Amino acid sequence: MSPRPQQNPWLDPERTMAGSPAAKYLSSLGKGSRRTVQESLARLAAMLTGIEKVDPFKVRWERLRREQTVKLRAELMEQLAPATANKVLSVLRGVLRTCRDMGLLGEGEFQTAASLERVKPKPPAEAVPVSEAVLRVMFKACLDDRTASGRRDAALLALFASTGLRRAEAVALDVGDYDPRSGQLHIRGERPEYDRLAVLGKPARQAMADWLEVRSREPGPLLLPVDRGGLIRFRRMTDQAMYDIGGRIAARAGVPNVTLRDIRRAYVMSLIRAGKELAEVQYLAGHASWLTTASYQQLGAEKKHPTYNVANLPYQPRSTP
Repeated sequence: MSPRPQQNPWLDPERTMAGSPAAKYLSSLGKGSRRTVQESLARLAAMLTGIEKVDPFKVRWERLRREQTVKLRAELMEQLAPATANKVLSVLRGVLRTCRDMGLLGEGEFQTAASLERVKPKPPAEAVPVSEAVLRVMFKACLDDRTASGRRDAALLALFASTGLRRAEAVALDVGDYDPRSGQLHIRGERPEYDRLAVLGKPARQAMADWLEVRSREPGPLLLPVDRGGLIRFRRMTDQAMYDIGGRIAARAGVPNVTLRDIRRAYVMSLIRAGKELAEVQYLAGHASWLTTASYQQLGAEKKHPTYNVANLPYQPRSTP
């Protein structure tokens, strides 16, 4: 008789939703936060159990002690950008707090396990100038990839360069937020009052048309992951995935230091250089405070910082074979 397979110590297959700290924690949050928190719970569950796809509602979160949480923090530091790592750590503290509130974890055990230092960001790197020439080689790198990934990457680059998107805003875009006829894009900010409308120029609209030709107008996220076989997956990407894609585009283009954040900075300076009023720049960039926008004025006025024409990006549609 063969021995029974050993059960993963971090999983309770019999755990119900009512008895799950993860489920209780998730239900206590607003609807707008649940998707990203559930993604973080899934990431933590996979790290704990060693299983890539695991149900976080079945995890024995109450078994976590400081030894494990310190190890999780170290792994998150290696895998994620500091801001993203801190978001996941916040979720970890939240689910531990719920374990305590449910009587599954003692106060002392909660305090020692949850007391984790925030991941400190690295000293900010000097902004890399993004000129029309830089965008041209980045678009060429996208189009050199003849798969659906290349079209997706070109559309992603066009969106960032045309609207100054933040990664979280790009992830939240749905196909219904873009009107191909007018080129109008509805960008959803972190709060409803930060929502804004942008209109893409002709080259950016062409990049979007090339992407939508293979993506289709099927409802769902506007920007989708593409697997190694070139198959489009209809699921929402994460901030980190967006960051990684931007890095791969830049590396293929031979400008590895350029980030999506650099493109956002260049977008704001390009608007200022084009003579836009400060209030309009603030709206288009989605800045909460005009002081943030004003800080770009001096940079935008200095000729040493190259800019580009936001309405006329250097995107050349791929030629049909």
